[in-house]
Amino acid sequence: MPFRRAIFNNMHIKMAALVVGIVLWMFAKGEQEGTRLFSIPLILRNVPDGLTNVEKIPDSIDVLLEGDNKELVRLNLWGEPYAVVDMTGAQAGGTFRVSLSPANVILSRDTEVQVVEVRDPRNLDLEIDELINRRVAVSPVVEGAPADGYYLLGRERSLPESVFVFGPARVVSELTSVRTVPLNIDGRRTRVDAVRRIEFEERWNLHAVPKEVRVLVGVEGTKIATLPDVPTLFEHELGFREATVVPATVELTLSGPDHLASSLRAEDVLVLVDAMGLPRGTHELVPEVHVPEGIDVQGVTPARVTVTLK
Repeated sequence: MPFRRAIFNNMHIKMAALVVGIVLWMFAKGEQEGTRLFSIPLILRNVPDGLTNVEKIPDSIDVLLEGDNKELVRLNLWGEPYAVVDMTGAQAGGTFRVSLSPANVILSRDTEVQVVEVRDPRNLDLEIDELINRRVAVSPVVEGAPADGYYLLGRERSLPESVFVFGPARVVSELTSVRTVPLNIDGRRTRVDAVRRIEFEERWNLHAVPKEVRVLVGVEGTKIATLPDVPTLFEHELGFREATVVPATVELTLSGPDHLASSLRAEDVLVLVDAMGLPRGTHELVPEVHVPEGIDVQGVTPARVTVTLK
């Protein structure tokens, strides 16, 4: 009991002393010198009018900074250091070589942190070309398939159907189209209207105006269509005194995308009764049904016809 009493007596004073000790330790540690690796944005300035770099530059570079630990923490939170490359003197058709050094790094004026070195990358070789723009068609990228029993209605399209592409002449001049970020339509049962960004090959320094387009994909359901009294086409060998097929017409049950099935007419299909090579007599035959692409045959009534050859 005396031992426990000694521990818990004046607990508030002891806790206050502990907090003060921690604060003093942190303050003393903050006064210590240290180094820290920062990843900072990279910016090009003074690019001559009408010129651009062919390939993208790194978004950031790694630099080693040195200073009081508290200054390094403050800089990491609010200082927003960045690196600048002055492109004065760049010429089309040439390579602009830059050796990155602490002189390229911009720090806030009130910081006491110093730049030790640029770690990565240490050098940039920027291929320079004329900056041009031209209107280029958009090719929407659509992945997946609608739900079972549903179909794509026509081809996917974009609004607008073309965009202006800005970039190096040797790349822009060869573009025949630009692609969008993929749009997945798996399981969809209705028309799709979604905004997608124009996407370029990662390496090239290209920009689109506008940056995004609407991608429209038509989706429709299945329609069942019935065509009554569709005449049959009867083929047989020559030389028979009499050749008949009963019945001479059939009823077809067809299915397919709504816009196709809704417009079907008897003249759009072919019902063939093929008796070529058969001898005299009576025969039961299954009619052959030929329909437009995208249409399926669900049933034929009657399923068989009677052919008489005399």
